[in-house]
This record gives sequence, C-alpha cells and structure tokens, in this order.
Amino acid sequence: MIIKSFKVMPNKTYTSYNTENFLDDADFLRYVKYNNSTDVSFWDIWQSTAPENLKSFNEAKLQLQIILSDQPRVETINFRDQLLLDINGSIDVIQKNKQRKTIRLVLNLGIAASLLVFAFISWFFLSTVTVKSNFAENRLVHLPDGSEIQLNANSVLTYARAFKWKARREVHLKGEAYFKVKHININPDQVKKGELFVAVTDGAKVQVLGTEFNLKYRHNITAVALIKGKIRVSSNKTGKSYMMHPGDFIDFDHDGNRIEKANTLNNQTAWLSGKIIVNQTTVNEILREFEDLYGYKVILDSPALGNKKIDGAISIRSEESLLFTLKNILNVNIQKEGKTIYLKNR
Repeated sequence: MIIKSFKVMPNKTYTSYNTENFLDDADFLRYVKYNNSTDVSFWDIWQSTAPENLKSFNEAKLQLQIILSDQPRVETINFRDQLLLDINGSIDVIQKNKQRKTIRLVLNLGIAASLLVFAFISWFFLSTVTVKSNFAENRLVHLPDGSEIQLNANSVLTYARAFKWKARREVHLKGEAYFKVKHININPDQVKKGELFVAVTDGAKVQVLGTEFNLKYRHNITAVALIKGKIRVSSNKTGKSYMMHPGDFIDFDHDGNRIEKANTLNNQTAWLSGKIIVNQTTVNEILREFEDLYGYKVILDSPALGNKKIDGAISIRSEESLLFTLKNILNVNIQKEGKTIYLKNR
C-alpha cells in the first residue's frame, strides 16, 4: 500500500490571507478538494484559534465548493427545442403587451385631444370679451365684423368671443359709446342671419343694420342719438319701441318711459371732441358727469349752488380744465382730499 503524505507549509502566514489569497493557495485547494484527514486536522486547529480573517477563509471555501460541485449539463435536443419555444413565447408576450400599451396610449391621446377640442369650442362659444375704459380714458374698439366703437371714460363693452359665428351681432354696454356699425346687408329688403346688429343696455335695446349712433347708459337712464342710418330703439321695461331717423334722440327714465326734453345732437356727441355742451343744465348734472368721467366725489359747500343752471361749452379734456371753469363760474375755491373734491364758497 502506498500512503500519500499531505503536509501544510509551516511558513505560511494564513492569518493575513484574504479570500483571493486562499483561492490561490495550493494547500488550501487540496484541503477543500480532497478533504484529507491531515489537512482537515490542520485547518480545524487553525480555525479554533479564531483568526481575524476567518470570514475570508469561509468565503473562499464556499466559493471553491460551489465551483467543484458544478457538473456539465448534457443538453438534449428536446431541451433546446423547448427552450427555444419558451424564448419565442416570451418574446410574443412582450410584443403583444407593447402593442396593447401602444393602442391604449393612442386611444387615451385621442380621447384627451377630443376633450381638449371640445373644451376649446365650448370656451370659444360661451365666453365673452370685455373691454373697459378707465376714468379719464377713451378707448377705440374694433369688432371682428369691422365695426368701430369709441368708448367714453368709465365704460364697459362686452361681446361674445364667437362674435362672427352668432346668429346676430350683439354687444352690451355700460357707460357711453359712439358706434360706427359696418353695413353687411346686401339686400336691404331681406336681412339675413348674422346681419342684424344689436346694442343692449340694462335700459334699452338698439337694433341696426349699418349706421352711426351714440348710446349712453348711466344712473339707470338711457340716451340714444342717431347720426346716420335708421335704428329701432326698444325700452326693456315698457316694451315700447321707436323708429329713429338721423337727427333724432331719445331718453328713457328709470322706469323705461321716454323723456321729452329739449336737446340737440351736438349735446349728445360733444364728448368725442373733448367737451360737453350745456343748455340750462344744472351744476349738479355737470358735477355728476364729472364724477362719472374722472371717478371723484364732489361735495358743494352750498347745496343751493347745485341748482344753478349754466349754458355754454365746457372742456372735459382734463379734470383741471373742467374744475377751472366751475371755479370761475361759481366763484368757489377747490379743495382736494384723496378722491373727494370740495367746492367752497369764497
């Protein structure tokens, strides 16, 4: 019988080895691979000393055991075929899942786009455009149909965003404005859809085809003055309507009744040239006009002074020019405190 001798090299300092060092050591490899009693005895004694690198020893031993236990697999033809089928099946599932995700994405995008289009159309047809002139500011508004509206100070004009798509051209006014309505009716005997122009206030409704007129609504009083063309004016409260011709003017009171008063077109449209024309007009009426245009509250030192009547033309191009005129006509001193103006007797 031949006995093989296995001897561990005594000069090796295993306590300083890391995992890689153990895997490179021939004596360690022999110990793990053959499990000889002499080697086992040595390494058992070495482990019992609890070296600091015992963890590296165990990791190297485990890795080597896994490597030595790995046996080559003999692949049959059936195994390869089945593996190929499994791979192809997995690919088909992945592709189908991608296709389903793509279809869902396209459908979702289509629905979202449709909702956006619907929301835009709803917003476009239901929303309005509002143009406002501030105190002491006139603004020129160009409507989509080519009509022009000159807003006086402290006025608000509202019209549908889909103005040209509506059954009729309609605007709403609070304040005062001069209208130049574009005439789009080709046949004067037949008014087609969308050709009628309607200006609406809380007090009256003005129906026109193509014309120029001045419309004013302040303090629940409506005033209409026709410059060119022909219009029909209806009181919202009484329902009565009046056909107007160039040079006519109509005023409605709080109750919608027509007010008979001496007036001229110049009085109605003088604001376009920066002035007001007064004819036996009380100071209170003039001051109310000033408050409407410039946003001040005017207080008279003597209430009786408000009943004084004035004739002539007064500039309203600036608050200073109007106050200067009143100061001299009424012989008063002017005192400003914020947005309040006091007219005091001298």
